[in-house]
Amino acid sequence: MDGHIKTEPIKLPALPEGVFPPWVPDPVESESVRDPLGDAARRLFGLSYLFPYQRLVITNILEAAEAAGMKVRWPEPPETEKYGTAETIPAGNAAREGENPERPEPDDRGSLGRQIVILPTGAGKSLCFQLPAMLLEGPTLVIYPILSLMADQERRLKERGFDPVLLRGGQSPGERQDIWDTAGSGKSRFIIANPEVLLSPRVMEKLKALRIIHVVIDEAHCVSEWGERFRPSYLRIGEIIAAAGGAVQENTLPLVTAFTATASGPVLEKIGTYIFGGGGTRRIIGNPDRSNIRYAARGCMLRDPAVRDLLLKNERPAIVFCSSRPGTQNLARYLRNELGDPEIRFYHAGLSREEKTEAETWFFKSPRGILVSTCAYGMGVDKADIRTVIHRDCPPSVEAYLQESGRAGRDGRLSRAILLWGPDDESALKRAKTPADRARLSALITYAKNTGTCRRQALLGLLNYEGEGESPESACCDVCEGLARGSLREEDALGEFFRKNSRRYTFAEAARVLSRTALSWSDDEAKQAITLFLRDNKIRRIKNFLWKNKLTL
Repeated sequence: MDGHIKTEPIKLPALPEGVFPPWVPDPVESESVRDPLGDAARRLFGLSYLFPYQRLVITNILEAAEAAGMKVRWPEPPETEKYGTAETIPAGNAAREGENPERPEPDDRGSLGRQIVILPTGAGKSLCFQLPAMLLEGPTLVIYPILSLMADQERRLKERGFDPVLLRGGQSPGERQDIWDTAGSGKSRFIIANPEVLLSPRVMEKLKALRIIHVVIDEAHCVSEWGERFRPSYLRIGEIIAAAGGAVQENTLPLVTAFTATASGPVLEKIGTYIFGGGGTRRIIGNPDRSNIRYAARGCMLRDPAVRDLLLKNERPAIVFCSSRPGTQNLARYLRNELGDPEIRFYHAGLSREEKTEAETWFFKSPRGILVSTCAYGMGVDKADIRTVIHRDCPPSVEAYLQESGRAGRDGRLSRAILLWGPDDESALKRAKTPADRARLSALITYAKNTGTCRRQALLGLLNYEGEGESPESACCDVCEGLARGSLREEDALGEFFRKNSRRYTFAEAARVLSRTALSWSDDEAKQAITLFLRDNKIRRIKNFLWKNKLTL
């Protein structure tokens, strides 16, 4: 379970119930920068605005579902608003010669499907599970504590055009059979019930056959306030979840979201124990505007040396996020060798429970530790003093980046979040499964390459955040500090090298010379950089017999 947490007030626009501010247009007028989530809310629900934390919760659910093998069925936009197709994305050029690019391990994002969401009454939590239900195949089970809330949710769903089914005590065998027929046929996306009715042996058996994709527990604090006193059924919600889709484990269906309006430590501990079996959970708490985080982005050809150099210049403890499990292990090994420091470990969802616990305990106590991790970190320990978060690889969306970079500075002190970008991103765009997925990733890459807009403002704008936020006391990003660059960090050194040594070296010779310069590259890294320069037509091989195979600008 998480340790002590720092909670912050949730800042939402002060609007009358049911009134939404105008839709915020994309910050960059480009066909590649679209908002599929906002489009889905407009087309399916007629809503012009999603609150920031609705976006975060919904994104977690959708990414976890995709990691579990489910397809997200994005509504098709009109022809004039297409997200772009694979043909519009340039081919990736980051792979070494003869090597396939490393593909991300998608199942680690399944850890996002176990979340506790702390939102005040009236913050729009119903949409957090209604919108994913419209985009995924299979029913959603919503558990309420009392009949009046169940009836109210049934009414609201029907008003939106859904056909929910409601399980309650006293229903006849015929009524129950109609419910199972409706749910089993796919006509209903929602099953509404309370814990007592779900725990009957007959209902538990039926749940197993329905392939529930998402279990939602509303008013989850009842586990703590009622379960141990007069409603023991709340202590058995874990059994209900297990029946709905198999034992609750990381990266498996059903997805589980627990909503509550209280964030006290004891209540959250009980929710974690009785609903999530004591395993880690993602927590959605507080304000997306983190004024103590200084954002930056760096373009690079060689990401591992870039991470090394950033860690030498920035404060620890630090997390480095990678997109794949092998990537975390390879980078941790590289950094230990390069930095000569044993205080570097890796973490991903493929570790055993004992290995995860050991790594979490070490990192929580370490004042200078570097943890190289997939997105799976954040499900166990809330370390407040993380000073630097580096993303070696682009996460799939702005929402994912904000949550992962938000691991920094939970104690309120100045911290840094740095996103690396480069030629590898083109390959990631090409691998995206749908045009909508490409649009979401493209928005983050466009943010990274931006050098003209405050990064904090750009991130909040992409999240459609309408609040004014807290103004930082000084420059809050590399753009504001005048340090942002739209070029790759190796370009100047390589360009200067080939200007001075035009027609002097072959590929292999240039790599050997570069690896002995102040760039601190290995021979393989120098070859990668030269390969990228060749593929981008910034240098070429000479065919003339006098300088055959020599390189020149």
